[in-house]
Amino acid sequence: MDNYQQPTQGYYGQQPGGDNPMPQFSQLSINTQRANPQQIDMQHQPSQVVCGPLLRYEKIDYDQRLWRGSCLIVSNDTMPPTIRAIVSSADDSTPSFTMDFHGTCLDSFRNQYQFWRFQLDIPLKAYHQIVTYTASCFDKLDLFSFHLSAIQESMRWAFHSCNGFSDISQELKDKFGEKTAPMWADLLDRHDTMPFHILIGGGDQLYQDRMLKEDFMNPWLEEKDPKKRLSMQCLPPMRDGLENFFFSNYVKCFGQEGAPIVARAFASIPSVNMWDDHDIIDGYGSYPADMQQAEVFQVLFANACRFYYLFQQHTTAKLAPQFGMIPGSNPSCNSIVTTLGPDVAVLSLDCRGERTKYDICQPSTYDRIFKALYDLPFTVKHLILVTGVPLIYPRLTLFEKAMEGAAGFNMAQLVGKTGALGELISGQLNKWNGDPELLDDMNDHWTAGCHEVERKKLITRLQRYARDCSVRVSFIAGDVHCCAAGKLYSKDMRLKEEGDPHLMFQIVSSAIVNIPPPQALLAILNQNSSPVSFNGNTEEKMFNVFKRSPNGNKRQKNTKLMGMRNYCAAYYDPATGKMNFWIQAELRVGVKGTMGYLLDVPKLVFGPRGGLIHHLAQTAPVLPLSPSAVRDTPANTNPLPPPPKDRPVPPPPMPPRPDSNYAPSYPPSNTSGGQSRPSGGFAMPSPQPSNFGGGFVRPPGY
Repeated sequence: MDNYQQPTQGYYGQQPGGDNPMPQFSQLSINTQRANPQQIDMQHQPSQVVCGPLLRYEKIDYDQRLWRGSCLIVSNDTMPPTIRAIVSSADDSTPSFTMDFHGTCLDSFRNQYQFWRFQLDIPLKAYHQIVTYTASCFDKLDLFSFHLSAIQESMRWAFHSCNGFSDISQELKDKFGEKTAPMWADLLDRHDTMPFHILIGGGDQLYQDRMLKEDFMNPWLEEKDPKKRLSMQCLPPMRDGLENFFFSNYVKCFGQEGAPIVARAFASIPSVNMWDDHDIIDGYGSYPADMQQAEVFQVLFANACRFYYLFQQHTTAKLAPQFGMIPGSNPSCNSIVTTLGPDVAVLSLDCRGERTKYDICQPSTYDRIFKALYDLPFTVKHLILVTGVPLIYPRLTLFEKAMEGAAGFNMAQLVGKTGALGELISGQLNKWNGDPELLDDMNDHWTAGCHEVERKKLITRLQRYARDCSVRVSFIAGDVHCCAAGKLYSKDMRLKEEGDPHLMFQIVSSAIVNIPPPQALLAILNQNSSPVSFNGNTEEKMFNVFKRSPNGNKRQKNTKLMGMRNYCAAYYDPATGKMNFWIQAELRVGVKGTMGYLLDVPKLVFGPRGGLIHHLAQTAPVLPLSPSAVRDTPANTNPLPPPPKDRPVPPPPMPPRPDSNYAPSYPPSNTSGGQSRPSGGFAMPSPQPSNFGGGFVRPPGY
């Protein structure tokens, strides 16, 4: 980590080259003090740790007032290691306490390395906490820490996708900072200043594509007859090669030795991950049934599935439902529904585990997911739907024929398929199985013709959920290697966004590592991004967010899609009820430093709970935590209105602790001339947003 530098200017919405710059994000710090190494006193027996610690968030148990998550360590220990953690308040105003966690072996790789899972159940308080930890299998100087929000607060989080390079030249990889990981370094600078509580992985947390260049795949690749290839047996050398490749690639991409900056992030911010195709192989799930059922593909997927659940979910496919995941119709398919505090919920939809060329998820899978959504605490005001591929995006079918006649263009690059299969996808598809319509490059997208009906049913069901529960639904996705934004909305509610349950924003944030597609391809997408009627009064469109580049220069042609590497930082603003999304785009290629673009999503005031209950929840007295205790509250305590039937009741917001110097998770806005101004990224937005000034803030009516 010697290559780390102090944060530079241009963070979280500071205007580059402007005469009204925003205060530095680093000025808005909270106390991130960590425990002194001497405080963690335990016996260390260092072993060979090849990967970890990797943190994962599961949920908040409001009845027990517990943060539940896990930590994974992959080592050659044959006896369970122990994690020792010190939990302290962020301002050091209360005594710290020590907790020990013992490992459970989930699996073993060839009897050489064990996957040790540690269940972390940590008490939550009414103030911000820091958890500093080490393990008996680490060197005594190896200390890590992560942050817990107060129990009554919603969490700050960051979203990333496409954490790896496609099959490109080493020269390009060096140009984009393969070894220094500048985008991850930027994210960690922000974390050190204003800590993230959660890291959401939207898919492609690593790229498996180089597998096709490994020697063990040669028999399959060299077979020219598509029918013989599909019927080929997966012999022991190939089986061993696949198992070793998936394990080794995870160790390389997640481990301290191969990816020290990424490893630091995964050890410092608990993750909520969901896989996409590159976690398996480029385009997996969108190929015809005969290819998906070929023995080589079946063995490949079995290995991808095994190590995905171990490294990213800290479980196995069989045990996933025991750790809070929502099972699909196939054991390999498990989605995630959880809360990020009392105000925000996340649905991370598994779009790969049971995917076929014609179906992304089965109807029974959607039924289980929506049951979990309706069971969410009634204080939830925003639901974030995470999908690998955007739900709202320019239609590819509108210009497929135009692309065929454009020299130098190929649909593979356009939809992000630039990995090891890119050559096969763009015009040589018969090398797989002779099917001229194989994948067609667009089958991975929700807007593809074969998925349009399923997409419409899903969005219509989400609209009903928003109306029923008065919850604002937003989408966030990656995959396409650019940043963009769009929305669904009711045409007769354009000026009344808070009252429109059909208003759903789409945030597109990709990639944190991979390179952008050619600008000409994005220009074609931009030309085909006109508003589209969804149903009746509802319309969908992309909108003009990127009127300036991160360096401050005006963008003349394409203001809807920007080909710059990026990630997204988000938080809930309790003062306004908005969800604020900051797309942090790279300032200079391969150099640490980003510029923020703010998209603020309004709260929903609709239906019996839209205004009354949510407003009362902000001012209600502190009540006991359990649902039974809430029901037994005396009438004169002015309790919250009863929640809908069969929905659990989390604790209402709690007042700040008196007599302390506790720094709130949400910094106050700086004021100047009687108006508030956004202070970096995580700041209260300006009441009168502008196109460009003090940061990139969405203009009215965009």
